[in-house]
Amino acid sequence: MRIAPEVTVKPRPVNEPRYVRSYVFTRFAIGLLGVLLPPVLAFLEPALFDGLPAPRGSLSAYYYSGLREFFVGGLWAIGVFLIVYKFLDFSWEGLLSSLAGAAAVLVAVFPTERPGNGVTLTPFQVKLGEDVVTAIHYGSAIAFIALLLPIVLFFARDEGRREHRNWQGFHTVTAAFIVLGAALAAFAGITGGPDKGVLFGEWIAIWAFGASWLAKGAEWETLFGRAAAPSVVDRE
Repeated sequence: MRIAPEVTVKPRPVNEPRYVRSYVFTRFAIGLLGVLLPPVLAFLEPALFDGLPAPRGSLSAYYYSGLREFFVGGLWAIGVFLIVYKFLDFSWEGLLSSLAGAAAVLVAVFPTERPGNGVTLTPFQVKLGEDVVTAIHYGSAIAFIALLLPIVLFFARDEGRREHRNWQGFHTVTAAFIVLGAALAAFAGITGGPDKGVLFGEWIAIWAFGASWLAKGAEWETLFGRAAAPSVVDRE
């Protein structure tokens, strides 16, 4: 006679590996977008348009360039990926990732100040005032970069728990570069120097973030390997 109640355990879904691939691909795509966006903006604009100055003073300045759609679209893509990544995980990492994604979207929606009075105001700048829109832009940009740091440190923590010391060190180094890039951008923005300091500081921070996410998502066997067929036990 059984005293303990019977517990029915449902078999794991047959197509579960596809969901795992989607999850890993999301991390890989976020990293790839982060790595590609700065050089695409800096090098593609002078190649396609005679945009001056080249490179511009910051990544945000490309809103007013011939590559506006690349800048806005890239930030939206990164932002949406960050929002949906671990959105229903109900963890600190998931919350911070969603907040970082929302900040990236705000950076794209609310542009930085115009490079000159001859540039037409955007509808938001007309509605809210250019100073207000600029303040939202800078606040969102600061929040975006600041939130990337703890997420990368979460990666380092997870690798440490798995005793993957090399990868733990890699993510820790990328976190340090995020701090370095943010400090350079802030110093250049406040003091006005060095020349292109804001651009290069942002570039360093975004590249460090992208490298960390690329490494975290570069699980080639999961991404490109064939999903294993369900066993007889799984089918029962």
